[in-house]
Formats: sequence, structure tokens, C-alpha cells
Amino acid sequence: MFDIVPVRTPLASTRWLTCPRSDPSAPLRLWCVPFAGGGAAVWHPWAAALAGLAEIVAVRAPGRENRLAEPLLTRLEPYVAAFVEQLAPYANETYALCGHSLGALMVFEAVRALRRRGLGLPRAIIVCAARAPHHPPDRPFVHPMPRPEFLAEVQRRYGPIPPEIRNDPDILDLLMPVLCADLEMYETYAHTAAAPLNLPLLALGGEDDAIVSRTQIFDWRAHTTGEFAAEILPGGHFFPQDEIQLTTERVRAFLGRQLAQTFDPRNIVPLETKPIPTPALAGCQ
Repeated sequence: MFDIVPVRTPLASTRWLTCPRSDPSAPLRLWCVPFAGGGAAVWHPWAAALAGLAEIVAVRAPGRENRLAEPLLTRLEPYVAAFVEQLAPYANETYALCGHSLGALMVFEAVRALRRRGLGLPRAIIVCAARAPHHPPDRPFVHPMPRPEFLAEVQRRYGPIPPEIRNDPDILDLLMPVLCADLEMYETYAHTAAAPLNLPLLALGGEDDAIVSRTQIFDWRAHTTGEFAAEILPGGHFFPQDEIQLTTERVRAFLGRQLAQTFDPRNIVPLETKPIPTPALAGCQ
């Protein structure tokens, strides 16, 4: 049990956010951002697994679930900006951020945006199956490839696409634009140097992940001066969904430790930043 008594503003219902399980007695909210192609629903099982510790707020980007008709995002900056606007009204409450793959880069940049604006920062950040931000993405880029090559490369890097999806042109027509746009966002992300965060950071990787190495997981250490923990868990790139119990046990332990401590996350002065040039690339066809 925790001594923290949560005082939270009720979460407003928006296109961006969903709370799969109300947990008003939980001591914090955990805002969760999915992998490329994923929707808010991928986080629903975490709500039960972390009950009593964290109330899950799952992020839903345009182009999926009940936002199918909305224009897709292909760059990380507007995604971050929109997320920060959703989070800002709740930033003075006790919360943490979690991102999977593309979502990890998004929450990292969101925290830096919150810091620049002087808003309340999270108690902790959790990143899963994501390269540290200063590592470049794999080449060749997947998102500009024609469909046959795109599907083959996605399966090589991320694992098999279920045959009921791969062999159904109608489903592919629905899913391909979302996955392609998200991969374009991931592959064109350019890290800019800045002062490291001063927040606890947990980095988790999968031992069978074909695209994110152990080194890329442990190199998140360079991005915080706060407590850092990293671990490689069983599974591939989607271990946070395939190994829910083990993953959420690690998350529960890490967040519980942070809630038992007192610290001030507002003590970093941003340094001058210089963007890394990104070559112009053709969009998805």
C-alpha cells in the first residue's frame, strides 16, 4: 500500500485518450503510447495487471479505431505537440509515461516539451522495445517501399503478419496506410542534443527483438541523470503484449519504488540544441 492519496481531475473524454479501467484509488496515472500501427486497445490488458497502482490512460492517434477517417501523422513533432496538449491539464498530478517502440520516442520527446514549457513532469518514464534516441534507425527505410517489399521487410524485422491479414486485400488496404505513416514517423525522427532528463527511467528490451539490440536499450542511460534501470526480458519486439505478466511486474516494481521516494524533477536547464539533418524521403504510396 502507498501513503499517497490521489487527487485527480477526472479524465475528459477525447478522441486522443481512453481509460480502459477507472481506478480512482490508484496512486498515479500511467499514460501509455503504442507501437507503430498500434491503437489504444493494446494497453487494455495492462489496466487489469496494474490495478491498484496505476490508472491506465491509453493514447489513440489518428487513423485507427474510432479515428479511421482522420488524416494520418507522418512526423513525430505534431504527434508530440498534440499529446502534450492532451496531457497538460493533468501535468500537476502524479503520473508516469510509458511508450512502446515508436511510442517510447514520443514520450521521451513529450517530456522534453513539457520541460521546455515549465509544466509538471512525470514521476518516471518507461520505454519498451525502443532504440535510445541518439541511435539512428535501421536502413533501408521501410516506409517508402512498394507493398510487396514493405510487407516482406516488416515481417523480417517485426515478426510474421497473421495470414488472415496478409492474405486479405481489404484488411491490408485498411491497415497499410496507418503502419506506413507510423513507420515514416519512426524512421524520419531526428534526435537533437539537449540536457539529459533528471527522471527515473526504466528501459526494457526483448531478447529476441530483431531490430532493437541490448546496447540500444542500455544506451537510454545517456538520457537521464536520474535513477536508471534496464533489463532484457523474454520475447521479441512485442514482448509488452506477449509477456504481459512479466513486463507489468517489472513496471509495478519500478513505479512502486518511485512512489516511495521524494524528488524534484524540475531542476534541469535545457542546453542549446542543434538538429541532425534528415534527408528528404518519398512518402508512402
